[in-house]
Amino acid sequence: MEPKTELQKNAIAEARRRELETYQRALDIQWLNSRMEDGRMGRCQALIQKEAEMEKDFQEKTDHAAIVNAKAKRETALGIEIAKIKREEACQLLRRHYLRERDPSLRELIKKLQAGYVCRDLQQQILHNQYKKLQDKVEEDYANRVLLNSLYNDKEAKANEERTKIDKNRKYCLELQQQLVNKQRQKQCEYEDTLIEKKMLDEVLRTIADEDQRELKHKHEQTDKMRKEMVTFKQAREAWKEKQKEMLIIEERKIEEQIKVASDRSSAIIAERERKMREKEEMNHKIAAKILADEASRQERENLIKLLQEQEYLEKNVQDDIAEKNKFELVKSYTKQSLTAQMENRKKLEKEQKEREAEFRKSVEAKLAADDEKEKEKERKAKEKKQIYSMELRQQIQDNAARRRQCRRAARGDHWDMAWQEEVSVERAKIVSEHGPLVRGFLQPGALRAPAPGLPPAGAPPVGPPPAPARRPKCNAQCRVLRLY
Repeated sequence: MEPKTELQKNAIAEARRRELETYQRALDIQWLNSRMEDGRMGRCQALIQKEAEMEKDFQEKTDHAAIVNAKAKRETALGIEIAKIKREEACQLLRRHYLRERDPSLRELIKKLQAGYVCRDLQQQILHNQYKKLQDKVEEDYANRVLLNSLYNDKEAKANEERTKIDKNRKYCLELQQQLVNKQRQKQCEYEDTLIEKKMLDEVLRTIADEDQRELKHKHEQTDKMRKEMVTFKQAREAWKEKQKEMLIIEERKIEEQIKVASDRSSAIIAERERKMREKEEMNHKIAAKILADEASRQERENLIKLLQEQEYLEKNVQDDIAEKNKFELVKSYTKQSLTAQMENRKKLEKEQKEREAEFRKSVEAKLAADDEKEKEKERKAKEKKQIYSMELRQQIQDNAARRRQCRRAARGDHWDMAWQEEVSVERAKIVSEHGPLVRGFLQPGALRAPAPGLPPAGAPPVGPPPAPARRPKCNAQCRVLRLY
């Protein structure tokens, strides 16, 4: 049945929605229940696993405790064994110490070994002192060789210095000779240069003189030519004058002829003509005077130039002579100063060398004196050591004699303990095996030999009662006490 109205449609949609929500809620509840079941199972599994791990840890802890207890027991047993061994070793050491302290033969053996060690140390010290003496002697020989070598080197150095000085003087003489030769050559070259310059100057002067001669000749020629021209001019002038006179005479004649015609005009013309003639003569006189004055001034100028050249040449020669003399004096003074300085320097070096040699000789003498003092001090100390050693040796001999007497007194007896003797022999063998190789060669022959089997060791505890003291004459109570002891 289909819905007809809107309300029905809405009611149907609402019913479907509620139905779907109910179905969805049921599905959600079902899913939640399944998840809760899964969670409970997981918790159970985790609890089971945790219990298994706890059981495993407990088992491991139990096993570890058992291992630790076993290890502690083993360590305790090991410590007990070690303590027992150490205690036994300490007891053995104490027993050995007791034997060494109580048994006179072991005490004597230990003293002999100590004496052997002392002898070994003394022998080593003696060898060391001998080695030190040999080393000091070698060092002294080396120092003496070095000193001799230094003295020989000083002598050789002196000889070399003398040879060097001789070579230097010879070279210096050769240099001086070479300098003199060079100076002579220089003077010769300068003289040759002077000759060349003089020759060139002579050639120049000759050339100048030739030029002057040529110029003078030319001037003379010009003068002669001028003189000839003047003579010719004079002759021409005289001829002209004669001609003029003739012409004048002719003119005068004509004038005289014409005087009559024109007396006034002729006198003026004659006066003018005479005036012109006088002017020409004056001009000729002036020209001749000027030519003569020029020639005289030129000659005077030439003479002055020659005089100045000669004076300059003389002054130059004088200046050259003065400069040469000053140069020679300067070279002479410089050479003298250098030679004086070299001599003073040589004297100073010789003085310093002598001072150094004296200081070195003093230092060597002081060193030798110090070495002698050290040697004397060493000899004195060695002598004192020998005296002390002899006194100690005498004291040791006396102590050994007293000990032997005491041992002989203590060795009187007839019974001894075999166990004690065995322990003493074992301890003696140990002592000999430990210390015998170290002091072998430094003891008296038979010092490490065991005592005779028939004699009891002194100080051993007797087995039976002590023997009765033998009655001797002149024996008091103190003697009996000493005998019993």
